[in-house]
Parts: sequence; C-alpha cells; structure tokens
Amino acid sequence: NYSATAILPYCQALSKLAPHYQQVHMESNGKGVDIHGEPLPFESGELDFGEPGTNGQHSFYQLIHQGRVVPCDFIGVIRSQQSVFLKGEIVS
Repeated sequence: NYSATAILPYCQALSKLAPHYQQVHMESNGKGVDIHGEPLPFESGELDFGEPGTNGQHSFYQLIHQGRVVPCDFIGVIRSQQSVFLKGEIVS
C-alpha cells in the first residue's frame, strides 16, 4: 500500500524502461473518474519513477535512503550486451 514505486535498471540498455513503465502504468491507472465519468471514491494509480542506476545516483536515492519508504525494483543483468573495459576488468 505505497503510493510510489521506483524502477532502477542497472544497465544502460534498459534506460527507456522506467519512462515506458510510467507511461503505461500511470496513464492506465491514473484516472480520477470511473467509466461513467463519476469521481472515484479513492485515489487511483501510483507515482512511478526511475532512472538507470548508473545515472540517477543522487536525485531520488537520497529520498529512498533517508526520506521515506519507496518500494524499488532493482533490475540487473548477468552479462551486458556492451561491456565497458577498465584496466583489464569487465564492468557491466
């Protein structure tokens, strides 16, 4: 029963996942009226946000870490499609 969810993929190839999830979920479930145009007797939808974990480091992580409880979906990959090489080490 939380009003927000964070989508945090740790792979640059999934950089459009959070915006896509926002569009589909918030537009579909964010209606304030029923099928007959009558106001709903409850709040609908939730706030969905996110950014690849490699890019959104401080903006909302501060809120998640010290501000309030926000359920988070951390999405990782075992093998990156495009590995980054640093001093002989593969980093995904």
